[in-house]
Amino acid sequence: MLKLDILVRRRPDLSHEQFLAHWRDVHGPLFSSQPEVKRRIRRYLQSRIVDDKPEGFPISDFDGIAQLWFDDVAGFQAFFASQNYKDVIKPDEERFTDPKRCEFVLSTEHILIG
Repeated sequence: MLKLDILVRRRPDLSHEQFLAHWRDVHGPLFSSQPEVKRRIRRYLQSRIVDDKPEGFPISDFDGIAQLWFDDVAGFQAFFASQNYKDVIKPDEERFTDPKRCEFVLSTEHILIG
C-alpha cells in the first residue's frame, strides 16, 4: 500500500475554524463522492490539529494532515492525472488550502507494534 500524507496549511485569508468547516463539511463529502476517488483511493483520513496543545512541545503550524492510500504508484499517478481530480477536486482544494505551503510525503507502512 502506498500512502500519501499531505501536510495541509489553510489559505491565509481563512481562520483555522473556517478552514476546518470547509475541509470537514464540504471537501470531505465532495471528495468521498467522486468516481475517481471510489476507483483509486483505498482509504482517506483527515487528521485535524487539536486546540489543546501540550506546553513545551514543538508543534508544527500545519492545520491538518490528509492521508490517501493507493494500491501502487500507478494508481497514485492515475488519480492526480484524472480529469475528475483536475475539474472537481483540485478547484475545491484551492478554496480552503494554500497549495504552495502544503507538503507531501509518499511512504509505505512498516508496522512495528500493533
